[in-house]
Amino acid sequence: MVVGIATTTSSAAKLRLGDGARLRRYRQYQDFYDGRHFARPRNGRSNLVLNYARPIVDKGVAYLLGRGLGFSVVPAREGSKRDAARAARAEQLLYDVYWDNDLDAVDLQVAQNAGVLGDGVYKVFFDPLAGRIRCLNVDPSSFFASWAGDDPSLLRGVDVAYTLSAADLAAGGYGLTLADATALAGGQPVEVVERWTADELELLVRDRSVRRGRNPYGFIPFVHVPNMQPANQYWGQSDLIDLLPINRELDERLSDQADLIKYHADPPVIFKGVTDHSDLAVGPGTVWDIPSDASVELLEWQGQPPSVKDHIEQVFRALYEITETPRTAFGDSGRVLSGVALETELRPIVQKTFRRRVFWTRALRHRNRLILTLAEQHGLGGARPGDYAPYRSRVIWSPLLPRDDQAEVDNNVKLVAAQLRSVRTAMDALGTESPEEEIARILEDRTTLGVESGELSSLHSSGRSER
Repeated sequence: MVVGIATTTSSAAKLRLGDGARLRRYRQYQDFYDGRHFARPRNGRSNLVLNYARPIVDKGVAYLLGRGLGFSVVPAREGSKRDAARAARAEQLLYDVYWDNDLDAVDLQVAQNAGVLGDGVYKVFFDPLAGRIRCLNVDPSSFFASWAGDDPSLLRGVDVAYTLSAADLAAGGYGLTLADATALAGGQPVEVVERWTADELELLVRDRSVRRGRNPYGFIPFVHVPNMQPANQYWGQSDLIDLLPINRELDERLSDQADLIKYHADPPVIFKGVTDHSDLAVGPGTVWDIPSDASVELLEWQGQPPSVKDHIEQVFRALYEITETPRTAFGDSGRVLSGVALETELRPIVQKTFRRRVFWTRALRHRNRLILTLAEQHGLGGARPGDYAPYRSRVIWSPLLPRDDQAEVDNNVKLVAAQLRSVRTAMDALGTESPEEEIARILEDRTTLGVESGELSSLHSSGRSER
C-alpha cells in the first residue's frame, strides 16, 4: 500500500532552496547562452542580439575535446611483465567502456555544461540489467554536493533530485510496482531524490524512503568537473562570468547604431504650424498645401555625431581580451600566418585550454578509477578485486594546433632508436589508442611476412628514400 504524502516542503524543494544562488546563476548563464540577453524589450527601438556567448563556449569546448582524447594505464611496477599485462587489460577496459557509452558525445555534453554553467557532472555506475558499466551526463542543476572542509576536491555527500514518470519509476528498480508508482504519480511526474555517501544510499520517492542501506559501491559514483575552479571554492566558474556585461553593451550599442541607420534611411518628418497632417500623403511627387507660416522638414542630427564605430571596436577588443578568445579564433586573421605566428596569435585561448585541462585531467583520472573499481567489483573481463590497483591512468590530450605529423614521427623514431624513449611511449605521444594491440599487430605482421626487425627498418628507410 502507498502511504500518505506529506504537505510540507519536499526534500527536492529544500535542496533547491538551499542552493538557490547557484541555481539562479545557472539560469542566468543558460539564458544568455541561448540568446536571451535583454531583460525586457526596448520599446520602439531595435533589440539586436549578437550572441557571442555561444561561439565562445563552443570554441572552448572544441579546443578542449574537439580532437578527442586517449588513455594510458601505468603499470604498478615498471619492468614487471605481469603488471604490464594487467595495465594493458585495464587500458583496454577503459576504451571498451568509452566505446560502449559513446563517451565522446557524453564528454562534449559535460564540457558544454561546464563551459556555460561552470560545472559538469558524470555518473559512473553498474547497470545490472545490461550487465555493463554506464557513464552518463548529469544536469548540474539537479546535483547538490557537499565537500570536505579541508579539500574542495573530495566529495562527502551527493543528493541528486530529478523527476520520473510512473512507468519509469516502476521500471527503474525503486521497489515499486506499476500500481504503486501510478498511485504515487497521480498523473504527474514524480520527484525522486538519491542521497549518496561513501557508506550509505537512500532513495526518496515523493519524500517516501523506498530504499535505505549500504552503498553497493563503497564510493560516491559521481565525478564533478569544474570548468575553472577558483582557489578556496567548491563550484566551478563559467566561461561567461566576465562576458555578460560586455556582450550586453555590444548588443545595446549595435542596436543604437541600427536605430541611427533606420532614422537616417527613413527619417521622421517634423511639421510646424500644421494642425492636421495625418492624411497627408508621403512619397515622391507629393504636393502638400500648408499654411504660409508653417514648415515641414526631416529630423536630422545636429552637432558632432558620436563615435559609435570607435566605441564598438573598443568593446569588441575588450570582449576578445577578457574571454581569451582572440579574433583569429573566429577565423579572421586578415593575413596568411605561419605556424609560429598562428600559435602566437592563438596563445590566449591555448593557455586558457591548458588551465582547463588541469581540472579535466583530474576528473577524468577519477572517472577511470571508478570504472576500474566497478570492473573489479563485478568481475568484468575476469577481473578480481585489486587486479587493477593502484588505478593510475594518464590522459592523452591531442595537440591544440595543427602540427607537422612527419616531423613528429621522425622525432619519435630517433628517440626510440637512441633508447631515450620506449616504443609504447612514442605510440602514446603519436595518439595511438591502444599501443599494446598495435605492437601485437606489428609482431604478427613480422611473423607473417618473415621480416626481422632490422630488415623492416631498412625496408622503411628504402621506401622513404625512393619517395
